[in-house]
Amino acid sequence: MKTTLSYEQKIELLEDPNTPQKTLELLATDEDFYVRGGVARNPNTTQKTLELLATDEDFYVRGIVALNPNTPQQTLELLATDKESWVRGGVARNPNTTQKTLELLSADKEPYVREVVAQNPNTPLNLLELLSADKEPYVRGRVAENPNTPLNLLELLATDEYFYVRQFVAKNPNTTEYIQRLIIMTNANQ
Repeated sequence: MKTTLSYEQKIELLEDPNTPQKTLELLATDEDFYVRGGVARNPNTTQKTLELLATDEDFYVRGIVALNPNTPQQTLELLATDKESWVRGGVARNPNTTQKTLELLSADKEPYVREVVAQNPNTPLNLLELLSADKEPYVRGRVAENPNTPLNLLELLATDEYFYVRQFVAKNPNTTEYIQRLIIMTNANQ
């Protein structure tokens, strides 16, 4: 879109949550990916515009759409199969992503995406259990960090071979004194 607005004026409009929806629709077709990403981030952007931006050629724009809590479920499901892991990670981070979509993403080939699923406070217990046995220690660490991880999984992760995982168990607000002792004993034996 060609407008008479300067780049700075566009950014100012994008940072304003009261920017009219029609203006955001026009800026959604801007040639600059950062401007289109700013439209995707704006809380006043309509679901129709978010759906349009979900098919943007630039993965940055699609990733911002994935993070927007106003993005429709159908669009999040589409973005959960995006070729770019950063976009799929954005879907996994979105607080409105369904458990069905989180389940799909929990089996993602990229560890980063599985890490974000493990961090999501809406991830169901069965997926936290699955991810607590992930081959990647960073994924297990994110399970240990999740405040919804049950005590039995925290106990299991307290003896993980990787210090990083045990460190997140120690920081979990639900970790008991018994689990803290398990971590200390495991650290002493390694």
